[in-house]
Amino acid sequence: MTRTRRAYLLLGTNLGDRERNLSVAVSLLVTELASWLFSDIRESSVYESEPYGFESSNNFLNRAIAFDTSVSPEDLLKVCKWVERKMGRREDGPLYDADGNRIYRDRIMDIDILVFGDVEMDTPELTIPHPGLMEREFALKPLSEIYEEGKCGKKILNLPVFNPNQ
Repeated sequence: MTRTRRAYLLLGTNLGDRERNLSVAVSLLVTELASWLFSDIRESSVYESEPYGFESSNNFLNRAIAFDTSVSPEDLLKVCKWVERKMGRREDGPLYDADGNRIYRDRIMDIDILVFGDVEMDTPELTIPHPGLMEREFALKPLSEIYEEGKCGKKILNLPVFNPNQ
C-alpha cells in the first residue's frame, strides 16, 4: 500500500493579478499532482503581507493549502518549481549574496513546502519543516487556519492560534 502524507504548502505572490495568481497556482498543482492526490485541497483564507527580506512597494498575497499525497517531498518540490516557472517566475540575478544570505525579489509566484507529514529532512535542496516558518507570521497565519495535528503523524509544530479576521 502506498504511504500518504499531509502536505502543507504556502503560496505567495506580489506581481500581477495576485488573486488570480493564487487560483492558477492551485489549479496547476492539482492538475500536475492528480495521480498522487488522496484528498481534496484545503485552502486557507488569503492574507496580505509586506515583502519579507527586501524592499518593494508590492505587498504579497499568501494562502496555505493542504492535501494528502503519495508523492515524495523531492518530487513535490520539483512540481512546485515547475508551477513557479510555468507562471512566469524567473531567477534574475544571484540567489545568494557573498555572505551566503538569500536574496529575495518580487515574484509572480513562490511556493514553499512548509510541512510534509512527519518528515523531517535537511538537504541542500529542501528542508522540512520549512526553516523560517516559526519566524514568519505571513506563513503561520494561513497555516494555522488549516493545520491538522493528527494528519502529521507526530507533533512537529506548536502553532500559535490566529484569528483569520484580523
